[in-house]
Amino acid sequence: MFKFTRAFIQAKCTHLNGYIRLSFSSAPTVELKNVTQEPTTSETIKRRNGIVAAAFASLKTAEVTEINTPHTDKRIMSATNIEELLSISNGAGISRKHALKVVSVLAEWSSNGKVSLPDFETDPRFLKLCRVLSKTMVKTPNVRSVYSKNEDLSTILGITADDEAAKLISGITLPQMVKVMTSLAHKKRRSIVLLRSLAFNITKSSNVLDLKQCGDLLYGMAILNFPDENLLEKVCFDVCKSVNDDLNKSAVIGSVLTSLGVLKYKDIDVLNCLSKWMVKHANGCRPQDIFALFLTMGVLNYTPQNVEEIVSVFLPMLTPTEANKSTVWLDFVWSLVLLNKANVDQLNSVLEQKFIQQLHNEKALTVVNKLKLLNIDSFAQYFVKNYKGARLSEHLNLEQIEIPRNKEKEDMYLSVIDSLKNLASEKCFKSKVNTGSGFYIDIECILDDKSNPIPLDSPKTSNNKKVAILVHQYQDMCKGSNEPSGLSNFITKLVEIKGYKVITIPYTEYRPKDKLVDRVKYLQRKLKSIDG
Repeated sequence: MFKFTRAFIQAKCTHLNGYIRLSFSSAPTVELKNVTQEPTTSETIKRRNGIVAAAFASLKTAEVTEINTPHTDKRIMSATNIEELLSISNGAGISRKHALKVVSVLAEWSSNGKVSLPDFETDPRFLKLCRVLSKTMVKTPNVRSVYSKNEDLSTILGITADDEAAKLISGITLPQMVKVMTSLAHKKRRSIVLLRSLAFNITKSSNVLDLKQCGDLLYGMAILNFPDENLLEKVCFDVCKSVNDDLNKSAVIGSVLTSLGVLKYKDIDVLNCLSKWMVKHANGCRPQDIFALFLTMGVLNYTPQNVEEIVSVFLPMLTPTEANKSTVWLDFVWSLVLLNKANVDQLNSVLEQKFIQQLHNEKALTVVNKLKLLNIDSFAQYFVKNYKGARLSEHLNLEQIEIPRNKEKEDMYLSVIDSLKNLASEKCFKSKVNTGSGFYIDIECILDDKSNPIPLDSPKTSNNKKVAILVHQYQDMCKGSNEPSGLSNFITKLVEIKGYKVITIPYTEYRPKDKLVDRVKYLQRKLKSIDG
């Protein structure tokens, strides 16, 4: 719903360490001609504000009689400025339907930043419209019979019945659909019915979304955890069309990159497009947007075509001071670890006791950040030859931290364990092995020279193979490509360095609801595929 204040709208949202800032601000004042202002006494202002507030409130509940008035409707829809809109109110009277349409358009323009509330709030013609709307606010039992499909987006957002609201989506414009998505994100209103209707209607539209609209849609999908792949595909396609040299600010680029990372949506074309733009316009890029680029690259296990150029251009620009927050710097170094690009100085900067204490003081030493520190510490130990920098202090006891797992991951893991028990004794398997590196090995086993599981306490021989089975659920994979995420890929490499043969069980191949015999055969094939 629109919230009208003197400054009208200043909507700000923070998304993932402050990388995204969405704001609506007023446009330059539009000049009005031949307008007589009413006196501005305190009593008049108070009365006027009450009328205006009532008028805007009526946008939610106004009853509209459907009368065919094509001439007036055309004047309203074709109006390009305030003067043309408010001229509708000239004459002896104006219908409630037309008053609603005019005020709705003004609300739309105000939220777009095309005009601002002070441009028209004291105009007698506008106040006349407000009086018409504020006279009655009738609640209606049947929303569908009252609102035509062409009413403004405040109608849709004001309907509490999601099914009814979803039916109206097809009757609004593409920009309005984007605004509905943005409003849902701001309100944290995750209505699947409404979101699916938005995704369907936006996807089928042949109109190209501009870059700001793409950013808003991705932000909404990220906030509401609604990764509709058809909509993501359209948005990414339109991003590539909209990115050009006319764009002179990196904020919206950073917003798009951050949302793609949160959604774990890997589209090579759009990622290459955005990374090339950022390198070309490096001097105009904000530090937070460059940090967003690296974090998204790491999360998606994405190495762009111009990765060496990215590293050479941007790494010297990024420091803990530029990060501004310790959590941003931690995320940055962690992303470099996932990309295998972290150097000794960067590793040392987050593993030293001073930085750990800083996280603690800022109450940022969360479970997630502790796991990232363990990932970084293990990278320094196993991937960097002769590393002499700081290591995590033993007194932190981070190795024993309980690693959270969602229900889907746990269910799949339990299904794999249950299936393996039909291949060999329980003595042949060890589950949830805490590596001390910020992750579990889901299942550990030892295979003989014929790839059959044997008891874990069996004598070691040169023919035996130590095997780690890693379960990859939906959250462990990138959307759009069905490839392991950056963290999943890092875990696999680290487990291999620790001396294991690795078997990955992706959710795309293994389904817990399949018949037991099929699950057992699948796992048997996986075990047999291990090399000597």
